[in-house]
Amino acid sequence: TDLTLKIMHYSGTPSSAQLMRRQGLGQNMVQQILAALQQERLCEVMSQSDLFTGNYRYRLSERGITRASEALERTRYAGPVPVTAEQYAEVMRAQQARRETVAPDRIKAILSESVLAPEVADAVARALYSGQTTMLYGPSGNGKTSILERYSHSLEGGVLVPYAIYAYGQVIRVFDPSIHEVLEEVDDNNTMKDEAKLDRRWVLVRRPAVLLGSEIGPESLDLAYDPQARFYQAPPHVKAQGGVLIADDLGRQRTSPRELMTRWLISVERCWDSLGLITGEKLTIPFDVQLLFATNQPVEHLADDALLRRILYKVEIPNPGQEEFAEILRQLCRQRNVHTPEGAIERVVARLFSQGGEPPRAAYARDLLQVVIEGAAYDEREPVLDEDSFERAYRLFTSQRATG
Repeated sequence: TDLTLKIMHYSGTPSSAQLMRRQGLGQNMVQQILAALQQERLCEVMSQSDLFTGNYRYRLSERGITRASEALERTRYAGPVPVTAEQYAEVMRAQQARRETVAPDRIKAILSESVLAPEVADAVARALYSGQTTMLYGPSGNGKTSILERYSHSLEGGVLVPYAIYAYGQVIRVFDPSIHEVLEEVDDNNTMKDEAKLDRRWVLVRRPAVLLGSEIGPESLDLAYDPQARFYQAPPHVKAQGGVLIADDLGRQRTSPRELMTRWLISVERCWDSLGLITGEKLTIPFDVQLLFATNQPVEHLADDALLRRILYKVEIPNPGQEEFAEILRQLCRQRNVHTPEGAIERVVARLFSQGGEPPRAAYARDLLQVVIEGAAYDEREPVLDEDSFERAYRLFTSQRATG
């Protein structure tokens, strides 16, 4: 009833159909709530918006306005009715039992967009197919992040996510439109027809993918309480339930890799997580997330063996060899409409790999070509990857690398 009063406070004069959509409740339940509010003289009927359906409009009475203000002091949440923690756990476990992994052919298609040595591509494919925690490591600029991003975008199927959870008298918002892509919208004309079949406190979304980088801090690992709104935001790993959680550039976060990995890896292993409320209670929920890490730091520097052994798949993404680098450059020239005289790519690759030291990284092809294209625009001519344009770009690029 408090939630209904708050929604009426924000909505002005909602109809019963609007209350059904806002609260995610069926017609019978909303009518019972409205009847109780009228009996307590907290709301009153204004008008009948539809003579045939009896879809009345309601407004708060003076007494109802006072009661709504009191409810808003406790929490300003005014969305769909939260599900209980027990209901949430039951649905999460049921979905986890039915989930299928991404098909091998689909994973191979994803990896075909990257130019990897055959043995590296095979190792990455097997790791992603497993659905288990995976770490991709190696020098920066070789495509670790792009591989994980493409994989996360390829997830098939949907999962049910509640708008919010209710536990120990507190509201925890879970649904996040910046993360969750809705697969099924509520049709106004079907709201009453589907009432007996669907629980609109839940929303069907595409399997979520959450990408976190250096912004991860201690506050990202637990519930975030908003003292102004007086309700909680679920942490990223809860919003990623049923999908994947990517920790990119591991080792550069505001929290230590050891703390981060301990928090998530142990939860994955035991299949449940514990969240702390400011009132001191602990909420235990299922933990159903595929963890994916990417780092350019030595793996042994991130954590001890006790933690690292919990990561079943650790795959190195090395610098490309000459053949792989030539193919990357060839593909980029086609995509960017850069003319390549016969033998030009082979000469560029030979020049780069003859410098000694660490071999070029995959990203160097993109960066060098960008300098070539911008140089051609400056000279007011079509971009061409020839000896002159490459040498000019290479001098600029190596100078930037030395000073950067």
